[in-house]
Amino acid sequence: MNNRLVQLILLFVSAFGLSAQDSVTTLAGRALVNGLTNGPGANAVFNDPAALAADSAGNLYIADSQNHVIRKMDANGLVTTFAGQAGTAGNNNGTGAAARFDTPSGIAVGPNNYLFVSDTGNHTIRKIAPDGAVITIAGTPEQSGFVNALGAVARFNSPLGLAFASNGTLYVADCGNHSIRRVSPDGSVATLAGSSGDWGTADGTGATPHFNGPVGLAVDGQGNLFVSDSNNHAIRKITPAGMVVTWAGVPLMDGYADGDRLTAKFSKPAELAFDRHGNLFIADSFNHVIRKISAAGKIETITGLARFPGYSGGINGQARLFNPYGLAIRPDGSLVVSDAYNELIRLVGVPITLEIKAPLATLSWDSVIGKRYQIQYRSAFGVGTWIDLRDPITATNLNTSLLDDAGSPPARRIYRALWNN
Repeated sequence: MNNRLVQLILLFVSAFGLSAQDSVTTLAGRALVNGLTNGPGANAVFNDPAALAADSAGNLYIADSQNHVIRKMDANGLVTTFAGQAGTAGNNNGTGAAARFDTPSGIAVGPNNYLFVSDTGNHTIRKIAPDGAVITIAGTPEQSGFVNALGAVARFNSPLGLAFASNGTLYVADCGNHSIRRVSPDGSVATLAGSSGDWGTADGTGATPHFNGPVGLAVDGQGNLFVSDSNNHAIRKITPAGMVVTWAGVPLMDGYADGDRLTAKFSKPAELAFDRHGNLFIADSFNHVIRKISAAGKIETITGLARFPGYSGGINGQARLFNPYGLAIRPDGSLVVSDAYNELIRLVGVPITLEIKAPLATLSWDSVIGKRYQIQYRSAFGVGTWIDLRDPITATNLNTSLLDDAGSPPARRIYRALWNN
């Protein structure tokens, strides 16, 4: 078993949890090798992979930006080219290799498993059908600008991140216009927040708030839209009523600090992703780390070493990243990262938090479906043999529980979890 260690300490008092260690493995790509090669994960090659999106079947879609194509990695790790022709920038509609993109950088799965792409170099929003047929739904290729209108009359300026609202509205981080746009299902484009061409840090509603090169977008369960305001080094929040507030980070303060969301610091945050518990994951690109903001507003680093790029995998803080950009959470609960400058697609084992409830010890933890977990215990800190608590468990749900029926009241015990990739 290729084990990943997670340890936490328990004194039987009440329900609580402690975070543990991370792990990073490579799903696809070859470190620091760029190009375009399809095949099983270890044989595949990318060229600055940007945004990621996962569909309901566990397929992963990759905006392979400098190859000017959209790649697909299926649940078995096989990488193929889904749309576009490698190395050939253009703006053609069509199916499969007949289509052309120019530096596609944002991607989202929409209704009926249609893909939506920010074709950044073409200043357009494109749609890809499940059979690979590509059409342009908003903007006109190679024509940048700022126009709210229907379909081809609308104008964008280097659009990046995409996210869907529950009503089918598509939000667009219109990076070059320093604004957040919305595209209705009929293709009409409007401005949600920000002022075209005028960057800043102001909060507020309507044209009052300002952004500075927004990149990533994510929608929470209450319909709030979160924005990685990259050049402001901050995370902004837009409520359903259109109020913009600075949610995390200190605007214009490039740096690195965990802790409370309003004093934390980021460096060029890129894509965002929510898990089912309301935790917001951030690809903190220039810090070369993945961060997490809990529902309670506390920020911690999940993996990587701030300000130290690298490509190693490993556990317990050994892993290194190099300008991570895209994030996706697959249906099995796993977190996937596009490690852009390493030319890799990485699987991040988010630290487990075991929650323990007394008087009998019911241990529960967020799990990745298909991953095998072994809970162990001992009765003293730093000494003694670790003993398996029952047989290993292969997770079949996104949360797994195990009862320690050692007796009532149970003995004082220290627990740890081992898991494998």
